[in-house]
Amino acid sequence: MNTDKARFSGIIAPLATPLDADGRLDRAALARMLAHVVSGGVSGVFILGTTGEGPHLDSELRSELVRTACT
Repeated sequence: MNTDKARFSGIIAPLATPLDADGRLDRAALARMLAHVVSGGVSGVFILGTTGEGPHLDSELRSELVRTACT
């Protein structure tokens, strides 16, 4: 039996990756999305795996998304 405390709790909101018309990360839209879900009371966000786009984005874009979302 695992007696460790749960590391995650509350609501973890899935987010789509906002891209501009040229396929680049839309940083302003990401900031708005994060502010919206955080103000709504979520405990965390789930990026790059919730809507299926993660494997279709290049590694540079995935890295940029993670860095931007974590700052």
